[in-house]
Amino acid sequence: MLKYFSLVLMSIMACCWQTSAWAGQCYNLARKEPSQLTGIVEYIIFPGPPNYEDVQNGDTPEPSYVLKLSNPICLSGDEFADPKNHFQSVQLVGTKATSKLLQQFLHKNVTVQLTDTMAAATGHHHEPLVATVTAVRPVSYSAPQAKAMDFIDEYGTAATTIRAFYTALGDGQGAAASALVVPEKRSTPAFLASNLTKFYGSLTDRIQLLDIAQESTNIFIVRYHYAAKSHICNGRASIMTSMRNGRNFIQSIHALNGC
Repeated sequence: MLKYFSLVLMSIMACCWQTSAWAGQCYNLARKEPSQLTGIVEYIIFPGPPNYEDVQNGDTPEPSYVLKLSNPICLSGDEFADPKNHFQSVQLVGTKATSKLLQQFLHKNVTVQLTDTMAAATGHHHEPLVATVTAVRPVSYSAPQAKAMDFIDEYGTAATTIRAFYTALGDGQGAAASALVVPEKRSTPAFLASNLTKFYGSLTDRIQLLDIAQESTNIFIVRYHYAAKSHICNGRASIMTSMRNGRNFIQSIHALNGC
């Protein structure tokens, strides 16, 4: 009973810790904040006029780079800024020089220098914060790594979802693995159930999750091993998770060493 109570208490503490990550002082746009942010660069085609709903239903494509943040932020100091709105995506506006860098560091963890920060005010602003990028630099993963989590450390965090994902892959169960991914990405080639089953089910040495290290609330670094007929992979990846209706899902996986 004492052991059960301890596990429940740890789960409650973890949930409270995750909630607290959403709190904090907002960036003040009137003070030209934020001047710098760190996150993963993504490329998204947003729907523009006339309806701003769906490019496949006739809306104009408005492509943009977006910075996915590890932790939520909020804004103040502007009539369009709502301090109660906590978010993790920033719409980036590249210059002639930095647009090439954003393309170069797509899906990578970077720190961007920002200017002309503004709260979303028109239909062309697709994230709560829009900012011009003046510089981009990669975040090195050669720095000291976070300590690998013990099983008890994983309780109450998204690490259990990640462990379940790799367990399903190791068993060649693509459908079970895909179900742990955010719904909107399950039909993409990388997370399609049939593709996962075909690749991971045919390995000569099934994939094994070696360890998980937590970098932030929803960013984890994993190490894994597998062997195919043509090569052996000792891989590392950065995994971003997302909370949906109180449950953790995998948002994205980015290989850090090419396999």
